[in-house]
Amino acid sequence: MAEILFYECWRPFSVAPRVGSHRERVGKFDVIEYRRRSKVRPYGLRIEASVSTDDEARERHGEALKLADDLNTVWAYVAGVPLFPHQLVLAFPKSPIGWRSNFQKLEKSLPTAQSMKVMGYGFGAGGYMMPLPYWPLQDALAAVRAYRSAKDTVRVLINLHHSAMNDLGSESGLFLLAKALELARVMLPGRDDKQRQAILSIDVRNELRQSLHWLYGIANGRLEIRHVVNKKALLPRLTPKERTDFVKDADLVIRGVIERELRIRLVIVR
Repeated sequence: MAEILFYECWRPFSVAPRVGSHRERVGKFDVIEYRRRSKVRPYGLRIEASVSTDDEARERHGEALKLADDLNTVWAYVAGVPLFPHQLVLAFPKSPIGWRSNFQKLEKSLPTAQSMKVMGYGFGAGGYMMPLPYWPLQDALAAVRAYRSAKDTVRVLINLHHSAMNDLGSESGLFLLAKALELARVMLPGRDDKQRQAILSIDVRNELRQSLHWLYGIANGRLEIRHVVNKKALLPRLTPKERTDFVKDADLVIRGVIERELRIRLVIVR
């Protein structure tokens, strides 16, 4: 007797009402998106298949893991954010390693400073809501097919970009972003950076704060990114504005190249 093997996730994405959802057959699976009656996680995504034996269930299980992983890989490009974005949560150690302290006891017993009452760090489950202009599954599955058949340079670019997004804000994240930018720049046709930038979609170009040429110069000329010295002198550090512009615009350029290579409809978070 056949049984239904399923995998399901609920995400904090809100899609405009009266917009139709999508379901599609992918190999042995039905992949379905649907709206939930939830104010916290209103978007549902389900992968299901019919199985009759334990061997069949194990085979489908491996295929489902791969499909779910590929969906998460491309989701950031068709929906603006990853299906499961990494969340930054600041955690303070109880005491220096090897030491003991009464810090926690005192912290709980002392009155809260007024300046700290408005501060919050990170977000937990359901702590954000991402509005989407359309149901993303149809585009996501098209992107999965394109990703699976893409050339090595595209797959390397996406993997570098994902690693950078998972470590965003740190120096290692900046370094990975610079590596991805270097590859993206080479993949754009043109004799110079101005011509290469003109190849990007109008939506990407309109969102850029700086030029591609500026981005590449910053990537190679700031202490926190790719190189440390120039002619035996330490390179200057990023200013706050340079850091913000580099992260935002490098990410945009990389997304624009991936949009072009996979031929997908890119969603840009503003």
